Amino acid sequence: MSEERVAIFIDGSNIFHTAPKFSRGFKVHYGKLIERLVAGRKLVRPYFYGPHGVPPNKGQIQFFDALRHSGINVKTSPLRRREYQCPYCSEKVYTHVEKGVDVTLVTDMLALAFQNTYDTAIVVSGDNDLIGAVEEIQRLGKRVEVAAFTVGIGRELKTTADLYISLDEIADEIRLT
Repeated sequence: MSEERVAIFIDGSNIFHTAPKFSRGFKVHYGKLIERLVAGRKLVRPYFYGPHGVPPNKGQIQFFDALRHSGINVKTSPLRRREYQCPYCSEKVYTHVEKGVDVTLVTDMLALAFQNTYDTAIVVSGDNDLIGAVEEIQRLGKRVEVAAFTVGIGRELKTTADLYISLDEIADEIRLT
């Protein structure tokens, strides 16, 4: 085992929305994903970030509990109800939006980098909003690897990372069966 310390930061919404675009019905086995990404290095801790309904439904509770029982630090934020005027009618329309998940992920990545908790951050997301945090972590002398499905990765994030890992290429290894 290498002495390189890695921390994994999984953007649950990004994976949830891009996995089915990669392959209809595709679901990720997070334990296998983590094992594959660690690749013989020393895992500090994996983190999973995602939204939940208000109140969380039974399936969400079971999913998050299963992740916790497998050793993953799970951080969730409630979905926020947003109201807007329908542009085609006079009705008020309600939708739910994710708020705060990316900020929590970035805060943890940066705090742990400044505390010298890891040597390499592995971000499982394709969200270009993470570029500023990736660059700051790199300025601290840390490596940042990004893992995402090709359909969900921003070009800028892919080229900013020290290493891009295509989840498409390891899909057979990380598929939930």
